[in-house]
Formats: sequence, C-alpha cells, structure tokens
Amino acid sequence: MKHLVLAMASGLCLSACAQSETVTSAGAKGPVIIQSAFSRPADLGDTRIKGVRFIGKTVSDIDTTIAFYQSAVPFELVSRYRLPASEAYHPGMASKEYGEVEVALIKTATVFIKLTDFEPDAKTPPYAKPVNGPGYTHICFQSPATDSALPKFRKTGLEMVTRGGGPVDLGGYGVTYAYGRDPDGTMIENETVDKPRRSDSAWITHIGGATSDVDRMVAYYTKLIGYGARRRGEYANNPKLDDIAGIDGLVLRSSWFVVRNLEIEFWEYVKPATPERNVPAKIDEIGYSMTAFEVTDADAERDRLAALGIEMIGDAKTSRGWKIYYGYDPDGNVISLQENISADKSESIDDMMWIDPTTF
Repeated sequence: MKHLVLAMASGLCLSACAQSETVTSAGAKGPVIIQSAFSRPADLGDTRIKGVRFIGKTVSDIDTTIAFYQSAVPFELVSRYRLPASEAYHPGMASKEYGEVEVALIKTATVFIKLTDFEPDAKTPPYAKPVNGPGYTHICFQSPATDSALPKFRKTGLEMVTRGGGPVDLGGYGVTYAYGRDPDGTMIENETVDKPRRSDSAWITHIGGATSDVDRMVAYYTKLIGYGARRRGEYANNPKLDDIAGIDGLVLRSSWFVVRNLEIEFWEYVKPATPERNVPAKIDEIGYSMTAFEVTDADAERDRLAALGIEMIGDAKTSRGWKIYYGYDPDGNVISLQENISADKSESIDDMMWIDPTTF
C-alpha cells in the first residue's frame, strides 16, 4: 500500500466531522492524513432511487430487540405481522426453506428498520459478526453531546466492543465514537456530536459494511445510486482508532456514499484483511440482512440498472402493497428496489429525505 492514512475527520463521521485536514509526511511516526475532496454531484442523474427505505435486520426475537432499542433511542413500531416467507423472498435467498416469518417495521427519524424473525416460535442463537466482516457490519446512531444515547444503550445492556467502554475522542473535533453489540450480537456504532445537524434525540446516519475490495464496491454503487462516492480515504497507525474497533494495527481503506436520507459506507480492512466473499449472503443469518432502496418506478429502475450490467434476481415480488426486486452487490450483500404501489404513505420515506447530495 503506497500510503497509510488516517482520516477520521471524514471517516466514522462523514456528516458532522469533516473539518480536520491535518497532513503529515509519509515518514512520520504519527497518523498520516490524506483524503479526497468532497464530491457533490451536479445533479442526481436519471436514477429513480428516492433513498434507503429500510435496513433489514434478522433477529432472534422481535420483542427483545424492540425493548432493547426503545429504551435508548426513538423507535416507533409501525406494523407487526406474519407472512409466508415465499411471499417476500425468492428460493435460495435463505439458508433453508421457511414457512411463516414474523416481521416488525420500525420507524426512526431517518430510515425504517425491518426486523425479521425467521423462526418466531423458536430461539435462534446470537451471532457476533467480526468487526472486519465481510458484509454489513453496523448501523450508526448519532446523538447530541447534551443527551448522548451511549449511556442509555449501556444501561439497557450494550456489550461494548470499544476498549474501555468508550467513547473515544479521535481528534478533538467535537465527535466521539464507540462500538457495541445488541442482544443478538449485532454491532451498532454510537457517535456523540457537539454540533448536531438534527434536533432529534438520536438518529441513524449510516449503514456500514466491510469489504475485501473497496474499489469494486465504489464502481458498483456509483452505477446503482447514479453518482459517485462522496469521499474516499485510507487509514492506519492510530491507537485510538484501534481502540474503537478493538483491533490493534488497523489498516483501512474506505468510501462513503450519500442518498437523500442516509449515508452508505464501506471499509476495506487491509489489516486484518476482510475475508473475500463473492457468494450471496443468506438473509436468515442474524444481523443486517439488506439495504432496501425506495424507488419511484421499480421496473424502470431495473431496466436502467440492467443497461449498466446490474441484474436483479428473479421476477418482482409483490407483498403488502410493495413491488420488490432483489439483487446482490459484488460482495454478495442483498440490495432491494422497492416501489410503493398500494401501501399506506406512512410506510414510505417521503418525510425522511433531509439530505441534498448536491450540497451536503
């Protein structure tokens, strides 16, 4: 690797912490900061993607999950129901065949979370995916320093990944960081900010994934979203960063995309290396199962992507008023295109689109 870089000012907290531009020579013992300039598209092109409708999360017990999160952050139950797995998913997307699955749609300030229990009448063991993946590894809650969500999560039983329990102040720019795991072993990040962009008590800023090749992910998501990465960087040689992840000697490469309600970030762990995964992930594995994009026209968006070499799998599914296409990114992560054809407008993200990618 030509450069070992640390750029946490635009790394773990792209939305609020991009002020630091300190650069030292490549031979310095301390952190080296070399980062790309912010990239803001001139327009959003011909994409029909409105934003991220929901982050899919496979859980062992919906009641336990709701109780855990409701005690720490705003977490509104919109609907809860059971449906045949075959109504929502194609054969082969899960590790085995299922009958009825239980679903809970949760509304947060910036995005929905869709909880799915594939065995609602049994208890599935927790699974702690390694910090370096592969696949979707965490979502991030931001909260203001005047009312941090981290102590609330700790009180409700957050199992800390960050050494010393966090939070870690990386550079004195008004943001601290901490990783922890919920009752299923699924990781969440807490960012506490001195100057929040929102007035909510807590909100989800991004979904993060670990990849063995960040360059190919940038190429894919540039086509999928319709415009390029907001920023890129490389990171290493920082004990505080090691403390956040609980791993010594981290060397990382990264990228961030932004849609109109959420950021999507990818981390290539060069050391320790993210295992390569080129096969489809299974949606019934405990943890984050998919990123579902809401679109204005699912068929037209499928055709746009097909012309770019991005194919969906199977025909569209229709479930509870939504037309749904599924696909896989180069790492095998599940993505979905979802069009509201007859569902209540309260299940759409129209009131959550607070980001303008051309100016953000």
